[in-house]
Amino acid sequence: MIADLGLFAWLIALIWFLVYWILGGVFFAAMAVLKMGSVRKVRFSFLFTILALGCAAGAAWGGLRMANDAVSQCLVSSENKAEAITAIFGCGFVGIFSAFLLGMIVLVAVGTLFLKLSTTKTKPWIVFEEGNGAGEGR
Repeated sequence: MIADLGLFAWLIALIWFLVYWILGGVFFAAMAVLKMGSVRKVRFSFLFTILALGCAAGAAWGGLRMANDAVSQCLVSSENKAEAITAIFGCGFVGIFSAFLLGMIVLVAVGTLFLKLSTTKTKPWIVFEEGNGAGEGR
């Protein structure tokens, strides 16, 4: 059954990559502004994008495997067509959503490590001085 769901797995992986990338990017941008000093943005962006892609692909594949096992067990106990449809959606959703959450946890944990690795202590090239606003005389 997993071989039949290849296109569906790619679609889930693409959607989850975008969700992980956007939500994780906002989370780590806020974390960098609030907690960290200067961050090497290119290094972190590259590492985080690869991590989000890997987490999305792994979560989609793992979620479909868990859903396949759960749906197979639920279908055995279903007696009519309504119970079979409920079993497919109910049992399958739990496996796919739990894999999504596991991927998010891995993304945050490893992303925090990547953020710490991308922190730098060097001074920025351009330093804006306070007090040189446009309204002040020179």
